Amino acid sequence: MQKVMSINKEDLDFVCLEAEEEKADRTTIIRSLIGKGRLYLAIEQYRQGKISIGGASQKAVLTISEMMDRLSEFGVEAP
Repeated sequence: MQKVMSINKEDLDFVCLEAEEEKADRTTIIRSLIGKGRLYLAIEQYRQGKISIGGASQKAVLTISEMMDRLSEFGVEAP
């Protein structure tokens, strides 16, 4: 099922530029950005002690092991 969403011109221009640079379609770029945003949000909430490692892994759509690896990559220690 498809849904229509609106986006402002600056964000659309950014997505289009990224798609051109990466030689990918806009949908791929948007999905990638959402994935990165989910990971960032999970890391920040974990760092602040708002969610557990399990909660962070669910938010980022990763296994706990993968989430632990990402936290290590970003130098995040247990709160």
